[in-house]
Amino acid sequence: MDKQILIDKWLHEQEIAYIKGWDFSHIRNRYTEEDDLPWNFGNIINNYLRETDHLLDMETGGGEFLLTFNHSPSLCAAIEGYETNIKICEEILLP
Repeated sequence: MDKQILIDKWLHEQEIAYIKGWDFSHIRNRYTEEDDLPWNFGNIINNYLRETDHLLDMETGGGEFLLTFNHSPSLCAAIEGYETNIKICEEILLP
């Protein structure tokens, strides 16, 4: 593929992209999820997570994955660098 055509496609995707938390609906039906992996990250965490453990979610998105663990908020921390998602985290994760 011509390099400029590829760059133009990327720029178009950037313009139409709607990313809020882990909402990637703008690419629905245009990608394949890795649901055939031989492991499940959430299950691995649950196997080791104790009620007294501190839990850190890095690049949390909107905090949706972190919330699936129903872990004590006083023992959880989340970091996120994407400004749009920071606002979502404040709305969803802060008491």
